[in-house]
Amino acid sequence: MHHGNYVEILKGQKKELARLMTDPSLIERREVAKIDLDSHMAQIVIGVRRCGKSVLCRMALAKGNVSFGYIDFDDETLANLKAKDLNDVLEAAYEVYGPFEHLFLDEIQDVPSWQLFVNRLLRQGMHLVITGSNSRLLSSELATHLTGRFMSVELMPFTFAEYRRYLRRGEVELAEGRAEARRDFDVYFENGGFPEAFTVSDRKTYFKLLYDSILFRDILRRHKVRNPKLLMDVAYVMMNNFACEVSALKLARQLNVKGVHTVQNYIGYLEEGYMIETVSLYGRKAWERTRIGKSYAIDVGFANYFTGILAGDEKFGRCLENVVFLQLRNRRAELDFDIYFWKDQTCEIDFLCERRGRVMKLIQVAYDIKSEKTRKRELSALFSAGKKFKCDDLTLVTDRVDETVKEGRQTIRIVDIVTWLLETDREKIRDDLFPKGRAAAEEAQKAIAERARAKADA
Repeated sequence: MHHGNYVEILKGQKKELARLMTDPSLIERREVAKIDLDSHMAQIVIGVRRCGKSVLCRMALAKGNVSFGYIDFDDETLANLKAKDLNDVLEAAYEVYGPFEHLFLDEIQDVPSWQLFVNRLLRQGMHLVITGSNSRLLSSELATHLTGRFMSVELMPFTFAEYRRYLRRGEVELAEGRAEARRDFDVYFENGGFPEAFTVSDRKTYFKLLYDSILFRDILRRHKVRNPKLLMDVAYVMMNNFACEVSALKLARQLNVKGVHTVQNYIGYLEEGYMIETVSLYGRKAWERTRIGKSYAIDVGFANYFTGILAGDEKFGRCLENVVFLQLRNRRAELDFDIYFWKDQTCEIDFLCERRGRVMKLIQVAYDIKSEKTRKRELSALFSAGKKFKCDDLTLVTDRVDETVKEGRQTIRIVDIVTWLLETDREKIRDDLFPKGRAAAEEAQKAIAERARAKADA
């Protein structure tokens, strides 16, 4: 492509990014603070398509008040770029933006040999902000090609608390605030947390296009899948069975496939593309953690696109469990825990949260516990697992119930989903756990704050 064509393409991208940032409904997300524009390491923002990565990076650059260039490699007009073309595109960026020391590279992961280009720019002192929609960009590829030269930030669709901030809602302590929060949750429960899903009129088409984009652009094309039909079948089954146990062996039999490893690989591709995430069975031995898992959709609105075959409590129960998983997933890194599920011959726990070998939380999810049989089953499972794992943080998340149940020295909190979501959004690591580590973290934060004040004074 001619140099002049690149210039015109980047001019169009510049206008589109400026238009995007004029949206008055944009909110600042906590991940903005994780992007360090002064660092000479690449700042990598990774996450599912359409979750707001570009807006997040643009906000960070605006807050830093730095001049920057912008190249969106997800643009169809740049779809067939080769490694040798990247220098020409960079020259076009300088022509469009003038001199800059910060460069924002959007969805660069599909350009051949992009890592070499990025490494060269880092050696030249360029400050890079990069986005990608495939988790391999965050793991094996970066570890191999940018060893020690990147910082990573993961971004997901809006949590319920972020959705309320998007709506400019206030606190929920008063009765009218709680009623408003419940109405908001009913909308969030159906539509999910993709920012664009809040405004589109035809959400079914929106999620269909998003599903196709992830499947065909981020998975089929990237991995050069030899059996596209099988991949599409695996994706369809996995999405239809969100919040359910999954076995690659059973799925291979269901799809009449001899190679179970192929099915395992395809499930891995779906995770890399942020379509699903699997949770392992908890066990003290490594093989016990990997032999079976439960699968969740990356967004509850996305999951709802596949719930046409479900009705009533089954749909609501599975969607509620998916919402709880996504909330735990969003807090996992900050609160420093891993997520599992657990089961034995008598009961099952939906979520077991472990930190460094210690079980910190046990969480059950039940949409409706009006039935005495259901209530007894869920509570007895928590009491039993609490004793087994010596865990005293026991929670049953429901649709509209708030109460406390005691049995001996154990206490279970039954909590409404809206209350639980807003509380966990503000939750911090408990100070009574690993106090030395907590004290060290506080000292480090004080040192960072003092350096920031000294820099501001200078």
